[in-house]
Amino acid sequence: MPILEQHPAQVSPDKSRFETLTFTSPADSTPQRVNVYSPSKPTSEPLPLVLAPHPITWTPEQEYQGGWDGMQKWGYHRGYYGLADQFGIIIALPHGHHRREDFCSLGAPEQIADMAYLIDVLDEHGYRVDKGRVYVCGKSMGGQEALVLAGRYPEKLAAAVAFNPIIDLAAWQEDLANSPLPEIREFGTDKRVANEVGGLPTEVPALYAERSATTYADGLAQVPTLIFWAEVDSIVPRQITHHTMKLYEIVKARSITSPIAEYNHTRIHAVQDFGGDIGWQLHEWCDYELALRWMLAHKK
Repeated sequence: MPILEQHPAQVSPDKSRFETLTFTSPADSTPQRVNVYSPSKPTSEPLPLVLAPHPITWTPEQEYQGGWDGMQKWGYHRGYYGLADQFGIIIALPHGHHRREDFCSLGAPEQIADMAYLIDVLDEHGYRVDKGRVYVCGKSMGGQEALVLAGRYPEKLAAAVAFNPIIDLAAWQEDLANSPLPEIREFGTDKRVANEVGGLPTEVPALYAERSATTYADGLAQVPTLIFWAEVDSIVPRQITHHTMKLYEIVKARSITSPIAEYNHTRIHAVQDFGGDIGWQLHEWCDYELALRWMLAHKK
């Protein structure tokens, strides 16, 4: 599958090398795009690669810079800004291979196949990738896709990190539709999820299952995985019964020695009143520098 477009590399505001590649998806031969950041100083040495799928409705640019305008000042989401140069790595942010909803790929099989393919396509087009140090990291929908990728392609990944991930997509669609928070119901994400997947969970359960990490627990049990989650997450609720802790227990049931770990980060904020606003803030929290330091300690 060839690169369709490869524009001259630019220097991003954080001084790292940047370009957008357009490639042919191995899943359905459609053109897809990926933003690639790499160190400012050229090197002949193979570099670690981090695949970085973005949260739902976000652009890869927002994911890289730390969220939408104004969000950065709160420090909830630090983004990848400057980290390619700081750590000497390649960071690839796919635009997202969706079926019906822009920036709403939700673990589509085409999106997962594209990310696995990027490991090889980047190496073939000017980026020397250390195949023993390939990682995936994301938040929310990006965390969902990170875990599905690790579960489907454990042989390709050295480690994975997910922040506040969606695990059970069917449960999440239903929770969005029935959220006690009117602002979540009014946003209409439940309808976008159903449209992207191809129906409601009661209508097409198999299509939701193929986008859920629990379906790939056997593969995930082979990959060093760290999941950060919040017990009072108001965006992805029921983390204990349907999301992170459910996945953790399923993976450990497959193999008690599986290198998977989970951390409930709620209390690190020292917040006493866990209301709806705080639950939203906790969901938006992530620290990709922390994730990189952990992932880079692993090698195939």
